[in-house]
Amino acid sequence: MVVDFVGEGGSTAEGLRMTKQAGDYHVVGYGENVDVPTIDLIAAEKNIIGNLVGSYNDLCDLMELAARGLVTLHTARYRLDDFQQAIDDLDAGRVRGRAILVP
Repeated sequence: MVVDFVGEGGSTAEGLRMTKQAGDYHVVGYGENVDVPTIDLIAAEKNIIGNLVGSYNDLCDLMELAARGLVTLHTARYRLDDFQQAIDDLDAGRVRGRAILVP
């Protein structure tokens, strides 16, 4: 599984390249088109999944509230090497808010 939080600057092509056969490519960020021949998807049995929670304006409003200290953002940080633990914790519902991988 590949999760792309950027969605621009070539990350979609790179993300699809990194997605294994029969794997899932999740696009959360946005900005460019996903351009892939359908035969490549079919032959490799890859899935492209778009994820969006709220609108861009909602995100801007949330960041303003957070900057003013009016909301608390819940995050769990994981070292990049511990990505599998982050995925396991997300799947098991042990993460409140967002899981962040830190290089």
